[in-house]
Order: sequence, then structure tokens, then C-alpha cells
Amino acid sequence: MNLFKALGNELDYKEILQLDGAFSIAHINYGKSPIFNGTVGKNIAKLSRKNSASSKDRIEDVLGLLVSFNGTEKNYKKADKIQLWEAYWLEYINAFDKMTEILPDSVVTAYVGRHTIEVGLKYLLAKNNEEIPYVHILKDLVNKVSFECNDNYMDDVPCFCELFDHFIEGDNVEYFRFPEYKGNNYFAGNSLDIRWLSYNIALVILKLLHYTNLEDRFSKK
Repeated sequence: MNLFKALGNELDYKEILQLDGAFSIAHINYGKSPIFNGTVGKNIAKLSRKNSASSKDRIEDVLGLLVSFNGTEKNYKKADKIQLWEAYWLEYINAFDKMTEILPDSVVTAYVGRHTIEVGLKYLLAKNNEEIPYVHILKDLVNKVSFECNDNYMDDVPCFCELFDHFIEGDNVEYFRFPEYKGNNYFAGNSLDIRWLSYNIALVILKLLHYTNLEDRFSKK
């Protein structure tokens, strides 16, 4: 089967699952780390983690944590929280950029692009020290951000988000993620032009990048 070759030459369904890989604490032994827009994530938000009790416990009681540590931390410092949101956003932009090249007509590309906007808006809220609501509706998020611009390049962003929410997704926030939604509704976007959607999604992302002064994180690549 010609799948997942990057993870091994000949992966086979008969192979035994490596169950230790499902424990967050077990991964620490290998010194690996997620990559965020080309940057190794090991030191992201390190200030909040280096003196935490859970970090100390990992060294003293690894076996106990094997079944208790769930991979999350609480009470991040503000600077680390913003850094983490920024890292996630930049990596989603990076992924969306690559997917527009590799899978330009895929619903998965549309989902990643749409989610990139959501993460970007939540990053802005975190950066402005505002509460991040537990919602996924783009209109609700963009309306919470107070854009302060010297020109009008952001003016159409709230309008696009609202129209996209209602007339593309039908107010189903996981429209491209799942084929079925609440109320016995199903995906019906079989005539959508994904490249056209991606074009507009990309413009929103570029506007947000410019607004946050993070364009240079991609211009050097």
C-alpha cells in the first residue's frame, strides 16, 4: 500500500501498535519536539514550565506519571501564553501554505485555512490580554478584536467572516472537518471552488499577518 512512506518504508496493518507512544510522559525520553514554522518547540513557553511541580515530578516519579500526566500545564505566564498561541498560528499558516500547493482542491485544505484564521484571531485576543472565548464561530471572534489601523485594509475581514460563517458553513463551525453535523445535516458543498475559498482565506491571513507585524517570519524563507 502506497501510504505513509515518510514514516517507514513499508508500514503494515499487521504491525503491533507501540502503546507507550500514547503516553505523553514516555515521549520525553526521546528528546524530540514539535516544529512550529521551522522552529523547534522545546523551548517555547519554557519560562512557565521549567520550575513547575510537574516538571520536577517527571524526574522523581516517571513511572507514577506514566498514568497520570496528560500533557497539559496550568497557569502559564502571560508572555509564554502569547508565545504558544503565536507558534501555533505560524505553524498553521505554514501548513496551509503547503497544502494549497499539494492539495489545492481538498476540503482538508479549506479546513486548515479556516482554522488558521480562527487561531490567528485567538492569538490576537491573547496578545491584547483579552479573554479567549470557547467558541469557533469566526464572526464572534473577529467582533471581539478591536482593529486599530491607519488605513482600511482590515475593513472587510469581519464582513467576510460573517458571510463565510453563514453562507458557506451554514453556521456549522466544523463544516470541512466532518461530513455530518447537528440536527441531521450533512455536507453539501460538492460544488464549492476550494481554490477560490483558499484565495480569500489566504488574503485574510495575510492581512492578519501584516497587522501583527509577523510578515518577516515568512519573508526570509
